[in-house]
Amino acid sequence: MKRFRWTALGLPFFYLFCLAATSSQPMSGEETLDYIEKKLRRNKETLRIHEKNLSAEGVKALAESPLLKTVKTLVLYRCGIGDKGVFALAESNHLDNLTSLSLENDFITDAGAKLLATSTTFSKLQKLNLYHNQIQDAGAVAIAESDVLSSLTELNLNYNQIHDEGAIRLATSPKLKSLDQIGLSYNPLGKDGQEAWHRFKVTRKLEELHRQNQLQEMGKYILGDMGVFALLNLPHAAELKELDLHGNDLSDHAVIALARSPKLSGIVSLNLGRNNITDAGAMALAESQTLSSLKELNLNFNRIGDTGAKAIASSRALANLESLKLGQNRIGNEGATALEESKTLTQLIHPIFGFY
Repeated sequence: MKRFRWTALGLPFFYLFCLAATSSQPMSGEETLDYIEKKLRRNKETLRIHEKNLSAEGVKALAESPLLKTVKTLVLYRCGIGDKGVFALAESNHLDNLTSLSLENDFITDAGAKLLATSTTFSKLQKLNLYHNQIQDAGAVAIAESDVLSSLTELNLNYNQIHDEGAIRLATSPKLKSLDQIGLSYNPLGKDGQEAWHRFKVTRKLEELHRQNQLQEMGKYILGDMGVFALLNLPHAAELKELDLHGNDLSDHAVIALARSPKLSGIVSLNLGRNNITDAGAMALAESQTLSSLKELNLNFNRIGDTGAKAIASSRALANLESLKLGQNRIGNEGATALEESKTLTQLIHPIFGFY
């Protein structure tokens, strides 16, 4: 009973807090026009309105004002516009130059998100900030399926109510081809949603490195197996000659994928030191049909035992190796002997097979 009373008493305070986020008196249409006119005197391309209580009349006046024709960046922060405010903006005939829209803390729901996703008013948007609203999966899916928002490069949906379905659809959307950044922090994502979001971020980072001609630095941004799978999905993975994945918390699953990928047929140096590779991963490398160009293989500080060592020792796929590092594993006398007496690893420069 006490808990119910506290909840009941707390609701009025919650709404008072929300109202306090904006000015106490709603701005009339005339007041709004006077305000934005003063703002745009300083900068005709950017209009920022912070913590003003824009009434329905105020938002309508804003949207219908020809003063917006020069505005490229519009920020309405804690203005309480809600979905009705989004509708007013969507109906505007004066936002032809708008490329950046920020509607933080504005009580926008799925209905508002759907308006943003379908109104051609927002077709030039490159940045859309919907931080701390009430958008759920339906709104996220609408954005993911939007034919209007194809120019988006940044989308901030932090602090909303998006679950796995919305996150997965956004991360895998074929419509949002230009999207480089998705903010989904502090949403109730489960494992699948988190993985989809992580894969998206890794993929976009790797694509950026490719554009900057910095493929050799890819390993720094691949953490865990998911990063490897994202890498192998990229067409330009085939351009790699060297790949450094040491200390990236990789398991045998990732190593098996690497060993079987035809995209790595031209790789000459592979560093897999300090991971979680066991005999299964070592055997996959030894049996690979695509790593025949490999000359340097670093497997230091893993969990490879005699079985994995013997597989490598008899591998024809790794016959071109000039450097093989297997220090700090679990290889005993049997595995060490097999390596020492190998009849296939004849190109190795280091006579003791790189136990360092």
